Amino acid sequence: MTENGAHSGPALPEIRRDPVTGAWSILAVGRSRRPGAVPGKATVEPLCPFCPGNESLTPPEIWAEGREGGPPDSPGWKIRVVPNLYPALMPEAGTRGWRRGTRVGRPAYGDHEVIINSPGHDRSLGDMGQEEAVGLMHAYLRRYRHFASQPRLKQVQIIINHKKEAGASLDHPHTQVFVLPVVTRAVADELREARRHDGKGCPLCAAVLEASEDGRVVLENEAWTAFVPYASCAPFEVRFVPRRHNPDFATSDENDIGGMADVLTRTLKALSTQLNNPPYNLWIHSAPCDGKDHAYYHWHVEMVPRIIVSAGFELATGMYINILSPEEAARQLREAVITRALPAKM
Repeated sequence: MTENGAHSGPALPEIRRDPVTGAWSILAVGRSRRPGAVPGKATVEPLCPFCPGNESLTPPEIWAEGREGGPPDSPGWKIRVVPNLYPALMPEAGTRGWRRGTRVGRPAYGDHEVIINSPGHDRSLGDMGQEEAVGLMHAYLRRYRHFASQPRLKQVQIIINHKKEAGASLDHPHTQVFVLPVVTRAVADELREARRHDGKGCPLCAAVLEASEDGRVVLENEAWTAFVPYASCAPFEVRFVPRRHNPDFATSDENDIGGMADVLTRTLKALSTQLNNPPYNLWIHSAPCDGKDHAYYHWHVEMVPRIIVSAGFELATGMYINILSPEEAARQLREAVITRALPAKM
C-alpha cells in the first residue's frame, strides 16, 4: 500500500479489461525488474545467462535438446527451455475473476517460458542452417502441444523479439512462449474475418494466390509461401503461410516443419542482407486451444521489422502508415533471397 492507502500494484500478475475498448491488458509489475526494462536506468549484465556454462543463472531447465550425457542445467545442449525469470503469466496466479463496476479482471493464470534458440550468443534464426532451424521449429511444436492440451488455457503465443529495439531484454537469441487464459484481440480479429469468409473459401489461402498475381511473393517451397501482405502496416512486413489449410499449429507434420524452417531462415537472411540485420518481431498465430471448431481458420507466421516508429496517429486510430509499397518490398527481398533447394521430407 502507498501512503494514501492506494494499492501500489498486485503481487501476482493480473489481466484487466478496458471498459471503453474491450481490450485486455496484463499488469505484471514484476517484469519491471528485467534488464533494461526501465528507460534511462543503466543495467550491466556481466555474464549472459543464456550462454553455455552459465546455466545456474537461469531457473532450472524444463527441457533441453542435444545434450549427450551430463545432468540437467549443464553445458552441451543445442536448445534449452527454462521458465521466464520475470513471468507475465503464472500457474499459481489462480483462476477466479472479478467485476467491480466497470472494472473487470482476472488473475493472469497461465505460463511464460523462454526457449534459448541455440548456444550461439549471436546466432539468430536467420543465421541457422536448415537442420538447426528444423530442430528449433520442433521445439516450438513440442512446447505448443504441451500447453495446448491443458484445460482453462485458450491461446499459446510464441514470439521472437530480435534485438533490444524490438523488445528483447537480452541479446542472446531466444523465443518466448506466453500461455493465456483468454483469446487475444489480434487472434479474435483474424477469427472474425475468417468466419466472414466461411463458405466462400479461406481468406489467407486467397491472399497467397493474390500475392502471386501481384508480385508480392518473396519465396515459396513445396509446403510454404512467404509474401508481403497487400495492406502491410510497415515496410518489409512478411507473412508466412503453410500451403496446407490447417487451423492448428499443433497438428503440423514433418513437411510443414521443414518448409517452415526453410522459408523463415531464407527470408530472415534476405532481410538481414537488405537492411543490415534490423530488429524485428516475429510471431505464430494459431487457432485458440479452447476445444471449439475453428476449421475455417488458417494458422501462419508473421514478421514485422522495427525500422519505423509508430507515433500518435497509429496510437489514436489503430491504423498504420506504410512508406514502402508491398510490391517494392517483396521485389527487394526476393532479390536478396539465397536460392536453396528444400531438402527431401524428413
